Amino acid sequence: MRLLQRLRQLRHQKPLGIRLLTAILLYSSIITLIATGTQLWLDYRYELSAIDERLLQIEVSSRNSLANSLWEISPAQIQVQLDGLLQLPDVRYLEINSSFNDFYVAGNKPTSGAIVERHYALEHHDSGRGTISVGELTLILSLDEVYQRLADKVLVILASQGIKTFLVSIFILTLFHRLITQHLGSMAAYARRLKLDHLDTPLELKRNSKHQDDELSQVVDAMNTMRRSMLHDMSKREDAERSLAKLNTELEQRVIDRTKELEERNQELHDTLATLRSTQQQLVESEKLAALGGLVAGVAHEINTPIGIGFTAASFLADQANLYQQHTPNDPLANTAVESSRLICQNLERAAQLINAFKLVSVDQSSEQCRHFDLIQYLDEILLSLNPRLKQCKPEIIITGPKHLMIDSYPGCYYQVFTNMILNSLIHGFEDSLGGIITIDVSQEADRIIIDYCDNGIGIPQDWKHKVFEPFMTTKRNEGCSGLGMHIAFNIVSQLLQGHIYCLANTHGAHFRLELPIVLEQKTSVIT
Repeated sequence: MRLLQRLRQLRHQKPLGIRLLTAILLYSSIITLIATGTQLWLDYRYELSAIDERLLQIEVSSRNSLANSLWEISPAQIQVQLDGLLQLPDVRYLEINSSFNDFYVAGNKPTSGAIVERHYALEHHDSGRGTISVGELTLILSLDEVYQRLADKVLVILASQGIKTFLVSIFILTLFHRLITQHLGSMAAYARRLKLDHLDTPLELKRNSKHQDDELSQVVDAMNTMRRSMLHDMSKREDAERSLAKLNTELEQRVIDRTKELEERNQELHDTLATLRSTQQQLVESEKLAALGGLVAGVAHEINTPIGIGFTAASFLADQANLYQQHTPNDPLANTAVESSRLICQNLERAAQLINAFKLVSVDQSSEQCRHFDLIQYLDEILLSLNPRLKQCKPEIIITGPKHLMIDSYPGCYYQVFTNMILNSLIHGFEDSLGGIITIDVSQEADRIIIDYCDNGIGIPQDWKHKVFEPFMTTKRNEGCSGLGMHIAFNIVSQLLQGHIYCLANTHGAHFRLELPIVLEQKTSVIT
């Protein structure tokens, strides 16, 4: 306990010395560990090379003699040779399996610890019959003694290096204290005692009179110079305070007058700024509504008119083809005309449905007002508007949930979000290949709706789940993708729709969850 108290006291009294000692011990220990590790690695490599040389010696010197003894069927000679090899360092077990069903063993086979096991084929060389296999030699060497020798070296090196490091650190700490820290303590005590009304006492250190000027002497001179400068500045400050007191009496009235004038100007600026903001808002509203009105009118005129004319012409062609078919029922040209006119009428009706869906969606996207609509029905309209794009991949899209779910929100925002998600599934999940399943599950919890969007595509990598909503994040930039789709969806959901969107883990494909309010809080912000 006293030792710990003493260490705490030294840490507070001489923190610089303690930090210096800690740094010396730390760096010396690191260097010692590195040197020890290097030495142990070299010793380990040397031991392994010695074992390899020993194995090579056994292979060169004893392999042929064992093969000859097996060929001559001399069990005593074989056992003597095995016992001789067992006397070699680190050899623990030898075993010979003869081709003549004989079995010879020397030593005990290790059941634990690190071992090196080698197998050598024993062959007899006969001048008439060539090379004949007479058995196999199994040799097992133990590495336990190698590890024990290395462990003993570790203890010796660490002990010697630790004692040397500690003694050197104590010597450096003592020298550092005598030359620096005790004088730093004296300067710190002088600085603590220094008061503005006691600046007459100079700073002096208790040092040998024969010492040369060094950094401590420079610090002492600088502090004494600072003390004299403070005395001079204090006299100047007193003069300045007297002059300032005189000026204050003259400036008070000026401040009051200027403050009143600034308040009036500030109020005028606030009124002007409010007027400018109101005017700017009205201009933006007018310009945007005019542009959207012109866009919708142009689309309706430019597309609905030719489709209507085409549908009229196709209907007239169908009627004429039917009349002609009634007069000449066996004419193949009449049958072709009837079938073609029927297909033209059906596709023009389909195009009219798609245009109506586009028109509704485009109006909803540009509208600044919430409206009451059926979410399930609107999802069907979104899929209808995406039908030309879906025909390329032909995925199966399943919408589950209540038959009708009326909400008050921005339909155009829902269109933008689900369009981006479906196109992401087609491009990234299914990679524009045929097939695939997309599931949109809609459920209601109190005053919120939960939408789970899933596909069975290739999925999202684990390291992308936290950055899938970041802008410009895409894996197909070389194919024209900008990486803004999910970022736009995130901004729409979190800002305009007042909800949340998450990317959830899924073993098969992608999984996004949207939590949205059924009724939006009324705000004055404008959709952009």
